[in-house]
Amino acid sequence: MNVFEVIGGIIMILMSVAISLLVLLQEGTKGGGIAALTGGDTDSFFGKNGGLTRDAMLYKATRFCAIVFFVVTIVVYGLNVYLG
Repeated sequence: MNVFEVIGGIIMILMSVAISLLVLLQEGTKGGGIAALTGGDTDSFFGKNGGLTRDAMLYKATRFCAIVFFVVTIVVYGLNVYLG
């Protein structure tokens, strides 16, 4: 194992723990059904001001951590193949 694999592994562990905690902190969907999958209730106050709510911030943080996790995974794999 080289240094990139160790650093990448540590970052992936931290991101996976962060994703797990952020998902657990989010509230479940109240409407259920297909509207929960498509974001159908956008005419409400929270739909119009979705970026300002606690759940919206948690969602953005979860999405950021997931993107970092996948990018680090691809970079570590690419470096492992390239450096052999």
